[in-house]
Amino acid sequence: MKKLLALGLLVAGGAHAQSATVVDVSHSPEQRVTALEQRLVQKNRVQIEMQQHIDSLQQELNELRGLTETHSYRLNQMLQRQRELYQEIDKRFAALNVASPATEQAIDPNVDSSQALSMTQLYNGALNLALKDKKFDLAIVQFERYLVEFPKSTYSANAHYWLGQLLLTQGSVEKAKTQFEQLVEQYPDSSKRADALVKLGKIAQDSKQTAKAKSIYNKVIKQYPNKSAAQIARTRLSSMK
Repeated sequence: MKKLLALGLLVAGGAHAQSATVVDVSHSPEQRVTALEQRLVQKNRVQIEMQQHIDSLQQELNELRGLTETHSYRLNQMLQRQRELYQEIDKRFAALNVASPATEQAIDPNVDSSQALSMTQLYNGALNLALKDKKFDLAIVQFERYLVEFPKSTYSANAHYWLGQLLLTQGSVEKAKTQFEQLVEQYPDSSKRADALVKLGKIAQDSKQTAKAKSIYNKVIKQYPNKSAAQIARTRLSSMK
């Protein structure tokens, strides 16, 4: 019985190759066509699976790039904040040592020098507990205390942000959401507002509130197009399509 060696089909990616199939010429043309169609379907299925795998890897790569940029941005922000805090402490010490009562009053009409120093120390202490000592529970208590004692101070917006971040890390999603929302609504000029919006978008995304998450990410891109937060928002939007 004569046999015809069919051509092997190459699978996408070069990882596998279809072995040649021997087709019995005694079969009818319809049967041979059916056999070839089955091989084509199998090839297409493998190609689709490979493409899906490639798309998944690309999505993961985009997420990693976004996280890297986020961590770099946050590190720079923290270093900048630390420098500002030390400068603020130096200024307050100088004010205590050389300023007259009238001059001290001119620094801040609503806060005397001792209170201002206490405010800075409390915030700085809470920040060190979180970032340096990794004592998150204590840091949460200190930031909450700070917001009670100094609800409208220089660092209130940042305190809301770090408190929200710590609560999110501890799994208290709703409490964290409240802190981020207060920052966004009450401090429109805060440097942390864009990051807080991204956090709210992620909370909505994780809660399967896709439409809300997309709306928040688009707001970040529109309001802060040149910030790292906008790049993160773009990456998240791309992964949701």
